[in-house]
Amino acid sequence: MVMHSGRWMGCVLGVTMPALVGAQSSISGFVRDSLTGTPLGGATIQLVLSATPWVAGRMARSDSIGRYRIDTVAAGQYLIGFTHPRLDSLGLDAVNRTIDVDKAIRYQRVDLALPSGRTFVTTLCGARTDSSGVIIGRVFSADDGAPSSAGSVVVKFAQMRIDGGGVRRVQQQIVAPFGEDGRYVACGIPTDAPVLAQARTGAGETLGKRGLSGEVEIVFAARVPLVHRDLLIAIRQPDSTVAGGAPTARPTLAKTGTARLAGRVVTSDGKPVSGARVSVQDTDVQAISDSAGTFRASGLPAGTRTVEVIAIGYTPIRTAADLRSGRETPLTINIGAKVTTLTGVNVVAAPDRAGFIKRRTSGNGYYLDASQIEARGAQNVASALTSAPSLRGNGFDTANPTRPRISGRNNCTPSAYLDGQQIRDGLGGVDDLLTIRRVGGIEVYSTAAEAPAQFRGQGNCAVIVVWTKAYVP
Repeated sequence: MVMHSGRWMGCVLGVTMPALVGAQSSISGFVRDSLTGTPLGGATIQLVLSATPWVAGRMARSDSIGRYRIDTVAAGQYLIGFTHPRLDSLGLDAVNRTIDVDKAIRYQRVDLALPSGRTFVTTLCGARTDSSGVIIGRVFSADDGAPSSAGSVVVKFAQMRIDGGGVRRVQQQIVAPFGEDGRYVACGIPTDAPVLAQARTGAGETLGKRGLSGEVEIVFAARVPLVHRDLLIAIRQPDSTVAGGAPTARPTLAKTGTARLAGRVVTSDGKPVSGARVSVQDTDVQAISDSAGTFRASGLPAGTRTVEVIAIGYTPIRTAADLRSGRETPLTINIGAKVTTLTGVNVVAAPDRAGFIKRRTSGNGYYLDASQIEARGAQNVASALTSAPSLRGNGFDTANPTRPRISGRNNCTPSAYLDGQQIRDGLGGVDDLLTIRRVGGIEVYSTAAEAPAQFRGQGNCAVIVVWTKAYVP
């Protein structure tokens, strides 16, 4: 295969099927997706003589388990390959190989498959000595389904770094641009932990056409270093204006729209799960599954969005849904593993492991708990703090157009702590490490001198202390 115009090109095979003269053998086999290990049903298998590949040959179609068969094949050397919608999504035109048909062999088995994940990684990104993977896909408009152009897909992940200051988690990101066909390739992605991906239209677009997808979690399967993920982007008008009525350049994720979501929540063996709470991240929309496990949600914003599912007795899960304006998206959700539940619990008081409650009663500082954060509809910690009396918002973070840039008095940069540990990258680093739903409490002190001794750090700017729900229930 060779690269041509952003697509992986194989031999283009004939599409009609006259009989070949002197047929002697039958060729059969299975077509498989090497990336997922699943069969490819509905694949079109094509067989042509290798000496005259432009002459139409034989054709067959694989069944639901990927099986195909071509009878009455004459002896000779052939090119055999297949096409399938899966190939188009990966940017492949055809996958083919050369075979020799011997008239003395009545039945010959020829299995066909996509290239392995490692082959894809090597071809797309070059030979690598590490175990990193690649995410590929296309970006489309959630309104009309057309490829979105002039933008990029940002993949975020955290890595441990050891330096003179000790061991710390550092937020990294890889930016993969896409062109007029919407195709992107993100190389060098760690495969040992979930990563977050978000599509954005680029600065070259007119303001009225800029937009975002939701930030969705991507998990690599074991020993498969490639993930294919298309993303739907919602074209958004900027949400505010500047002097003179001109729109700003910062689009935000919509919280409502005309998209709908319907489906079922089931266990791994297909049994319905009732009472599961299905919510779409960054919106206020929720649905509860009924006795048959079915749910429906409307008034949703378009675009690829994260869906969270919580059910008593099961591990919470997160998945992604591709929502389109004015349409209903079907989604079957396999709930997480069964967990042990207690028959009854006597609650005396929630332990204040962080000292958050005690400090809040002292009257020193500014505090937000989880319920107050949720009531504000904040998308991240930064947006929850825009009205804090000792802080101010100065535009938006260049790395994330949904995140305000927060500063202290005199435009200084506040110190930031997460679960008691100082984050060198400040508040932006905190937001990169966790979602707003994991935040149990926030403390803000106008100066380091006002902060508790363990949070004073260096300098005398404001101090922001963020606690996850593991510390502040």
